[in-house]
Amino acid sequence: MTNTLAPSAAPATTSFLNGVRVAITHDKEQAQDQADLFAALGAEIFFYPCIEIIPYDQDDDLDNALRDAAAGKYDWLVLNDADTAWVVGDRIRATAIDPDQIPRRLKVATIGCMTEMYTKEFIGLDSAFAPEIYTPEYVAEALGIGPGDRVLLPQSSMTRANLARCLRGTGAEVTAVNAYRTVIGKGGDPVPVMLWEGKIDAITFTFPTAVRYFVKRLEYEGGTKAMLDDICIACIGPLTAAAAQDYGFHVSLVPEQHTIAGLVQAVNDHFAG
Repeated sequence: MTNTLAPSAAPATTSFLNGVRVAITHDKEQAQDQADLFAALGAEIFFYPCIEIIPYDQDDDLDNALRDAAAGKYDWLVLNDADTAWVVGDRIRATAIDPDQIPRRLKVATIGCMTEMYTKEFIGLDSAFAPEIYTPEYVAEALGIGPGDRVLLPQSSMTRANLARCLRGTGAEVTAVNAYRTVIGKGGDPVPVMLWEGKIDAITFTFPTAVRYFVKRLEYEGGTKAMLDDICIACIGPLTAAAAQDYGFHVSLVPEQHTIAGLVQAVNDHFAG
C-alpha cells in the first residue's frame, strides 16, 4: 500500500516552467497548494475557479451517518476527494463528534488529490488506505473488503455511482450519502480574455465537475472551446480526462500518480519536451 504524495512535496530539481503561464480551475483557497508547487518551479499562476463547494443541507443523512460511524456501525469510511474530507470534518465539528472517540476499528480510505492531508487536518484521522492511482475498480479490489464489511461513502450529490457500484460488487454493505453539492464558480483572473490573447500556456483540471463548469463559464463569458486547441490541458486522473475528452478537448497529459505533486511534475516534464 502506498501513500498519496503530499502537495508540499519538493519541486523537481530542474524546472522547465520559468515564465510558463498556468491557469488553475479549482477554488482559489483549496488550490493554493497546487499554485505553490507551480510557483516554486517558476510558473506564473492565474486562477479561474469553476466550482464552489456547498454543504448538502437538504436532509440529515450525512450527520446521522457520521453519528453511526462514531458509534461503531461502520468498518470503513471512504473519502474519494479532498472536498468530501473538508465537508465531513465540518459536519463532525457541527455535530459535536469527538474524533478521539471514533472507534479505532473504523479505517479510513482517502482517494484523490489532497484527500489524505485534508482528512488529517480537518477530521483528525489517519488514512489506512491512500492509493496514488485511482480508478473505482482498482480501489474496490485493493481495499480488500468483502461480504460482512460495512462501508460509509459520503460524496458529492453529483458524483457518478461508479465507486459505490464497484464497492458493492465486493459483497460489502455500502451506505452512500450526499455530503455536498457543487455550483459554478466565479471571480478570479480574466482567463477567457487571456486565452484569446494567447497569454495562457497550460490549464489544469482536478475534478470532472471543474471541466463541465469551466465550459459553461467560459462560454458564458464570451470564450469558446477552440481557444484551448493549442493549450496544454492537464488532468489529474482518468475520470477528469474522460470528462475533458467528452467536451472535445485534447488532453495533453494525465500523470502516472494522480496527485497534485504528480500533476505539477507531469506539466513540468511536458514543457521539458
